[in-house]
Amino acid sequence: MGVGARSATQRPGQIPALRALIPNPQLPIVMFPCIASLSFGLLLSQTILRMKPVNADSKALTEHKLIGTSAKLKMIYSTRRRFDRVAGHLWTIIPGLLSLVSRPTQPKARLFRTVTPDPVLGHVRLTGLLSEVSGADTIVLIVHGLSGNAMSHYCAHAARAAVRAGYSALRLSLRGADYSGEDILHGGITQDIWAALAAPLIAEYKHVLLLGYSVGGHVVLRAAVEQLDRRVRGAAAICPPLDLNHATIAFDDPTRAPYRSHIFRGLNRAYAATAARGRVAVPLSVVERARTCRERDALTVVNRFGFRNVDDYYARESVAPRLKNLRVPSLVVSSRHDPLVPAETVRPALESASRALSVAWVETGGHVYFPKSLDLGQPGPTGLEAQVIRWLSEQ
Repeated sequence: MGVGARSATQRPGQIPALRALIPNPQLPIVMFPCIASLSFGLLLSQTILRMKPVNADSKALTEHKLIGTSAKLKMIYSTRRRFDRVAGHLWTIIPGLLSLVSRPTQPKARLFRTVTPDPVLGHVRLTGLLSEVSGADTIVLIVHGLSGNAMSHYCAHAARAAVRAGYSALRLSLRGADYSGEDILHGGITQDIWAALAAPLIAEYKHVLLLGYSVGGHVVLRAAVEQLDRRVRGAAAICPPLDLNHATIAFDDPTRAPYRSHIFRGLNRAYAATAARGRVAVPLSVVERARTCRERDALTVVNRFGFRNVDDYYARESVAPRLKNLRVPSLVVSSRHDPLVPAETVRPALESASRALSVAWVETGGHVYFPKSLDLGQPGPTGLEAQVIRWLSEQ
């Protein structure tokens, strides 16, 4: 339990237990023209996004007679909406591809290990990466998205921002996300957060800040509502689904099949490791045939964690109906054009949220990726992680 003594340099590959987590940094040559074309599309879409909204009463439009009918006005609005959607996809895809070419500098870290009790398996081992700042009394616990882990590049960005702000940072891999085969996870697995915070070395910190991405953001908000550790001073969730049922319905739409395929590959890799250790009831070959989240959750999460069905899982674990009970100051950062967690699935859950929740809707960005110039109104450096860490520091 606690933290292992072995240190890691800025090359994450020097941590033997985590070598399997690092993707091949060499992209096939065919990917480079793809990146170039996508980048051109992004620049084009952003040029259009920077255009002033069209107004039928605009003096310029009147003087130059650019629009003579309402039909043309509707066409321009429709065109802009299409570019908005395209920009959201590009902001989601391109940064992920570029991270495979040039991975972000990893802050100095050492391997973190702890154990959490489990009523079925007895205990489950958890791992992560711990970056320590001498003299810091605050630690930022960072939680990855559904098919990510502690090595995900956005987690490295967050850890680096935390360290620069003078805080220690723990990038936690939720159960099984490190491909250890320990277990599988689900969208409300807050037990892993509490187990990490109870580890001896982490327990020494006086203050805790939580930061999660995507489904990890949902887990973080659930933890903030539960507030089982009074050291938790603030929480931030980046592009989180809030209602698991509504989010799943949207994500299972046929138009999002490429995203599902990508995420399922990562989940199936982790599931394969768990199946190899005999810790799952449904064979890997059956799970691999699932084509929707709902179908996959029924085969994996429902079976493993004792839910009656997927509706029971989504109802019991969704943070949406619990946000009214939120007391810990929390921040949600969402993109208006997120292609994975559409804004229309998020807004209804915010209507009944307590005043402890602040929300930042960002016009330019995709799923968990935003421009380096992003300004959330906080003093200091721009950029998502720097701005979010600054917000958390003031809570």
